[in-house]
Amino acid sequence: MSSNKPSICLICDKEGLIWVPILVEKWKIKYLFCSDEKLKNYFVDTFGLYGTNTNTSNNVLKYLEELNDGSIDLLFLALSTNKFHELILEYVINKKRFFYIFSSNLPTMNVQKLEKFRTLLNNFNANTDIIYDVKKEFKDMNKQFYWNIFNPLLNERVFYSLKNALNELGHTYAVQIESTFIPFSLENAGIENILFYRAILIISLIQFLFEEPKTVLAKCYYIKNEQVTINCLSGNVLFDSLNCYFNLSVHNISKIFSLKVYGENGFIDVSYDKEHSCFQMQRCLNHYEYPNLFVEDSHRNALNELKYFLDEQLYTNKYVNSYINAMNGATCLWKSDGENIPLKEKENCNPSKNSNDVKAESPKKCVVT
Repeated sequence: MSSNKPSICLICDKEGLIWVPILVEKWKIKYLFCSDEKLKNYFVDTFGLYGTNTNTSNNVLKYLEELNDGSIDLLFLALSTNKFHELILEYVINKKRFFYIFSSNLPTMNVQKLEKFRTLLNNFNANTDIIYDVKKEFKDMNKQFYWNIFNPLLNERVFYSLKNALNELGHTYAVQIESTFIPFSLENAGIENILFYRAILIISLIQFLFEEPKTVLAKCYYIKNEQVTINCLSGNVLFDSLNCYFNLSVHNISKIFSLKVYGENGFIDVSYDKEHSCFQMQRCLNHYEYPNLFVEDSHRNALNELKYFLDEQLYTNKYVNSYINAMNGATCLWKSDGENIPLKEKENCNPSKNSNDVKAESPKKCVVT
């Protein structure tokens, strides 16, 4: 009996440990490339992928050349942020191979490279987040692409519910974010500056919830004792009539994620519930309301949206755009050192080099406990 599951080509490293258990529920892994032989055999034996076409060498470009990509609905890149990830993306886009592509992480922390990939996608209005219909002539003649990048915050349903509930607050005047970790996001082996990466995710969330910010201000510091050094980034993002305050930290043993939005009629609190291992949202307006739990994690939400786009033949550039805009904003935060930087002045924000090279600590501000 033939399967109605969409077929994918999966190229993975250890990121596959997160995605494969979810993928096999609703997708057919037709092709699998993994350079780690032991890990590849684990996937085959554990998930019964005995009919899957696996690689016999570690030459990924040759493996892709030999594929019949017409029989594949999606190229799934479950990869860390690294040159290998970049290489595959550049190859498949330049060679016009496949049509739908999904990356489990940013392929690069260099915003110029991301902008180049966006240009190569050849989509209409690449800088907008409009959802388009995929027409046959766009796919076969114009060779346009749909490329989605997983975002552990923007792929969470709770933040869409929060955005829809903002009108209930009346005039919104302040936001407060405290984050010692990003739920459902494992440490990306390819990213050296984890604090900067988390700043990108937080900025992408702020820009999703509210209009384009005007200025940003931040200070990087660290707290150190004999056991651990906790790197921190504190600051605010300023809108016309709204201040968003945040405090991010890494190497902190506590698991805290809290976002509070304050308005005329009360406040809304989105936080991570450690007991249920999920996000919850609580509205504190004119009456008390029990928290709503959002039990489905961001990985499943991302795959459900991706499957919907495949079924309905739609695409959008919103995730690519979100990352590019957030990387520029996060770079401004990093360069701020306590001074306001207008986001409209792009020359102040655009990094002159790979953002991985930005130091994670600022020796000017040190608190020893």
